[in-house]
Amino acid sequence: MFNTLDTSKTDDLFMVRKGWFSHEYELTDKIYSYGKITYHRLSMCKATVISATGTWIFKREGIFSRTLLITGEDMAIIGRATQALFSRKVVLTLQTGFSAEFNRPSIWSRVGIWNSTGYGVIMHIKSNPFCLTDFIHIDPNKAPTNLIPLLIFFGSFLTVLRRRRQAAH
Repeated sequence: MFNTLDTSKTDDLFMVRKGWFSHEYELTDKIYSYGKITYHRLSMCKATVISATGTWIFKREGIFSRTLLITGEDMAIIGRATQALFSRKVVLTLQTGFSAEFNRPSIWSRVGIWNSTGYGVIMHIKSNPFCLTDFIHIDPNKAPTNLIPLLIFFGSFLTVLRRRRQAAH
C-alpha cells in the first residue's frame, strides 16, 4: 500500500492535506506515497499514522497535560514528548533511547526543525498559512532511517496542534 522511505534517494517530501475539510494528510514526494496521518474528531488532539514501517497513535497523556504519547499498534507506549510552559521546544524521548528536539527558531517562523544531540539537524518542516501542503526537507546525516517517518509525522502533528492552538486565541 505505502512505499518504504529511502532517505538516500529522497530528501524533499510533501505533507499534503486531502482537502480543506479533510482530517487526512498524505506524505508523498509527488510520485510515491509513504504514509498518511488521520486526525480523530474535530479537536485534532489524537491522530493515527499508517506507513510502510508501522502504525502509530499520537495523543495527549491527559486533558490538561503538556505531554504527548506515541503508542504502537499493540497500544504499548514507544515514546513521550514534553513541552515546558511558555517554550517553543518539544523534547521527544523514545523507549529505544533516541532523543530529539522539535523547535521553531522564532515566534514568527513557519519552519519547525528536528534536532538531535547525537545526529545534529535531522529535518526542516515548513508550513505556510492557508496552504494544503507542508514542505519537508531531510538533511543528510546519520540518523536512523527507520525513525525518519515517525519524526516527519510527529513533526506534522505538532505543527497542526500549534495551528489549532493559535486559531483558538
